[in-house]
Amino acid sequence: MKKTTYVSIIACSLAILNLTPVCGASLNVQAQITVHVFNDSNKPVPNFKYGIGSFVIAAWNIPATTTNVEGSTDNNGYITLTVPTETHQVYYSALGANPGYYYDKGGEYFFNNVQNGKCQPWNPTVKVVVKPILNPIAMFAQAARLTIPAKSDPVGFDLEVGDWVAPYGKGTASDLIFTLSEKLPFVNPSQPYDVTNTLSFSNKGAGIQSVIGPPRNQGSTLRLPRFAPEDGYQPTLVQELALNGNNRLNGADSENQNYFFRVRTVLDESGKVKSALYGKIAGPISCGAQGYIEFTYYLNPTPNDRNMEFDPKKNLFKNLSDLQQVNAP
Repeated sequence: MKKTTYVSIIACSLAILNLTPVCGASLNVQAQITVHVFNDSNKPVPNFKYGIGSFVIAAWNIPATTTNVEGSTDNNGYITLTVPTETHQVYYSALGANPGYYYDKGGEYFFNNVQNGKCQPWNPTVKVVVKPILNPIAMFAQAARLTIPAKSDPVGFDLEVGDWVAPYGKGTASDLIFTLSEKLPFVNPSQPYDVTNTLSFSNKGAGIQSVIGPPRNQGSTLRLPRFAPEDGYQPTLVQELALNGNNRLNGADSENQNYFFRVRTVLDESGKVKSALYGKIAGPISCGAQGYIEFTYYLNPTPNDRNMEFDPKKNLFKNLSDLQQVNAP
């Protein structure tokens, strides 16, 4: 078991975990935690490098530091680690590369209290699910940052071209259709407004469905299921942004919100899907009352293939800007 002190990652880690010192805390307090590591087939993962850490809060003449303790899981996927803590909180994550697996950001554990210098509960067990790299594929993937070019009229977006359809852009297929309507037009953020953005689709059988993922700073970098669902897609998604006095109503989705979608559907004579393209939206569809919209999407170009495991080295979009690049699987 290896114990290391790190300084350079503190600012980032403190921002992520939003840690605050506990009154009277000191490094005489110890925290112990057991991590039980499984893969997404619910089988224990042996010899997986994992670690925990906690913080020493900066004082006026002492820089902030963090103490990490690391090791590898046993044959049953368990690893038990102990670390000094000033915050009575610990974070846990994979350490270094674990060949054949996506990186796991882990999470954090908050202890209830301290007894005899030990955080309570002493040695709780947390289950961690890590995801092996199985079949990453080439996809169209882009962090789209756009402004809906028309109000009240539906405007199509071509997922393979990454642009609005004519006459607003170079696209030819209206995979996603955005309609921005104003019950009460947006003037400025301090005045009442009521704006609705409706996402719809051009083909019968196409649609979208919600999937709630883990927090973006926790868990596997492959955040969503490997395969898009076969059924359950809805033909519309409506987002309302309203300000009535000082109350915002039905605003932007949470950071844990994600979506799967199905487009370019062809139905057989019985109304069942004969052919379609599947994709995912990682994170929320963020829209503003002025018509801007942001979403990160992945489109599998192979008809009827629901595999959502993207290979970032095989993005079918070329010459994307830095802001448009997608590096997560």
